[in-house]
Amino acid sequence: MERTISEPSRPHGPQSGPRFTLHHCQPRADKLDARQRRLCHADSGFKEALRSRVKSPARFSAFMDGAAYYIALERPCAKCGNFKKRTRDRSCYRCHLNRGGENFERMRMGLAPKVQRSKDGHLDLVERKRAEREGEYLERNFGDLSARCFPLGRLEITFPDGFRQADLSKLSYREMVNAIREYPALKDALTWANWTLPFVPDEA
Repeated sequence: MERTISEPSRPHGPQSGPRFTLHHCQPRADKLDARQRRLCHADSGFKEALRSRVKSPARFSAFMDGAAYYIALERPCAKCGNFKKRTRDRSCYRCHLNRGGENFERMRMGLAPKVQRSKDGHLDLVERKRAEREGEYLERNFGDLSARCFPLGRLEITFPDGFRQADLSKLSYREMVNAIREYPALKDALTWANWTLPFVPDEA
């Protein structure tokens, strides 16, 4: 019988070190953020200390690249089966996007998401699934690029050359970066849809 063993919730290695006191930040793996990335670039000792606490090399590599997610084939999501994990905290990337998408219309209207009562949340999700089945969506143009945001969070992009990407979340990090480089308006579309912008490194 196969068993999925989750990663420990606490960081690996010592919890603090006096050598990093002046940084006012300790290398911790539970929540990776931009501040820690900046320190890694500035202090190789901090980088190595943090690397030793991050169990997954793929996660650490994605973190240093500024990628929003990484692939963990050994840890599929128990809820949706997806292999993409958020670099920040190792949670499921697809479920994270879906949670944001479930309330996108209410937030667009300035209303609070329906999350305070489980019955309301369930009914709200049922309504969004109905809207998805019936083909409802929000659409906006960004120059020659067209974006459609669907009730359950799916983002569809039609590029200026006519190519249609029905589900932008299916792109890999590299594919997303290349698309943004070729079509800068894609960043505006991602911001409009409340997606996390991937880090786009400068071209050499």
